Amino acid sequence: MIATGFGCTKKLDEHIFSQDTPDNFYQTSDQVVAAYVLPYSYLQTHIYQVHFQDVEFVTDEACVPVLFGYIDQQGQWLRFHEHSWAAPDTWILLEWQDLYQEIGYCNSFINNMKNVDVSLMNLPVTKSQMIAETRIMRALHYYWALSEFGNIPVVDSVGVQNPPNNTPKEAFAFIEKEIKESIPDLGEKGNDYWYGHFTKTAAYTLLAKLYLNAQAITGEDHYQDCIDACDYVINSGKYTLDTHWNDPFLVHNENSLENIFAVPFDANNAQNFNFIEQNIHEYITQYKYKDNHDYGYGWRKISTQESFYDLYKPNDYRINQWIVGKQTYIDDNGDYQVIYNYENEPMIISPHIDDLNNATDNEGVMNIKYEIERNADYGSNGYVNMNNDMVVFRYSDILMMKAECLMRLNGNNATADAVALVNQVRARSFAANDPDAKYKISTLTMDELLNERGREFSYEMFRREDLIRFGKFQDAWWQKPQDADKHYELFPIPQIVLTTNPALKQNPGY
Repeated sequence: MIATGFGCTKKLDEHIFSQDTPDNFYQTSDQVVAAYVLPYSYLQTHIYQVHFQDVEFVTDEACVPVLFGYIDQQGQWLRFHEHSWAAPDTWILLEWQDLYQEIGYCNSFINNMKNVDVSLMNLPVTKSQMIAETRIMRALHYYWALSEFGNIPVVDSVGVQNPPNNTPKEAFAFIEKEIKESIPDLGEKGNDYWYGHFTKTAAYTLLAKLYLNAQAITGEDHYQDCIDACDYVINSGKYTLDTHWNDPFLVHNENSLENIFAVPFDANNAQNFNFIEQNIHEYITQYKYKDNHDYGYGWRKISTQESFYDLYKPNDYRINQWIVGKQTYIDDNGDYQVIYNYENEPMIISPHIDDLNNATDNEGVMNIKYEIERNADYGSNGYVNMNNDMVVFRYSDILMMKAECLMRLNGNNATADAVALVNQVRARSFAANDPDAKYKISTLTMDELLNERGREFSYEMFRREDLIRFGKFQDAWWQKPQDADKHYELFPIPQIVLTTNPALKQNPGY
């Protein structure tokens, strides 16, 4: 449990808040601020470490092959890929626990702050803004819980014993109400201390995401509502697309023009973003990104299956986010040298993985969407932590969500406006005058829109929802059979949670 210094300093200090009340804690401005930023700081601990894994490894976008016989996490990543997970699986429990611990922190702050007199405190933002931001943070985690678990208990206070399941429609209504009621009290981009915090435009983006997936979650479409929420962000004038496709993911991406909500990380002071460690081969980090080549560290854990990589054409600049082909580095004399793999053979990365259960380190492309600094100070643990901030919402998705809703309201057919919106995002990933840079009404089908969302938002935690929304989540893909039914669209409520709370009922199919 961590509290952060206010603003974007990324400086963290630890404090436990389990029994805090206005009588024993909320007595000074420092104590109030510490409690206010706790939900943001806790988000740093789980968004990549757990949430990313749970929503990515169940898709065709990312997988964890067995490398040289090592079966990671007792085979849970394999079960995620194959859609054969079950209620006792630990990583499903970890996701549930993280989501509800975060919700608990939010409930505690909201409930306690109602009775705190702040008139004599020197606070960086108003009490009403603090509460509004915390309600949106709670809404974000309830949204993730709703998307992943469906029939979730919804509580807005601390200490509720054995709450029962709410229906998806009830949870949806609660989240929608929380967002709408909180927006007037939020700050906005450009205000003091806005970065890394929920603003009005960030809240509207969350609302748009809720509306976009409403049909899949509740059975009722809210596509026009999604368009309206997107239009608020567009018309605000606060955001524009970055010049290059990868600008939102640079080391200093706090300067991105399109990132609407990002989680700040710092290799020394705000850790837990180990994208390099999880994705990259240690010999690549050692030789390609360090001049002295003294030491590199990487698990070479996550790969992308060949069919997803094949969505990218060679002339699409976004293909450069994948490590593929012969790996080399430049030595002190300026000459190219070969990087060798674990078996002391030239490292030549193939997109093809022959067997999910028996792979080599030359099989499967690796992702470097987030920029890797050369010779950087990554803190005491080397490549375990990064200085890039992790992107949650960005303006390109606003444009793509609106385009999709326009198409869905037009009988799943493209409109001129939808094509123009998608082309705004796509054009920067191609050379000027490249005919592949722009769609036409005849070429932007729903299937192609799903493919384009995959290309643009790879490794951004949207693919699971996208596949479900487009009716593709049950499909057979590489070393995954066709799902027998739709019950894997939701995770099971963890077995230990059902044992602890007898009022809860398991999701169908488990």
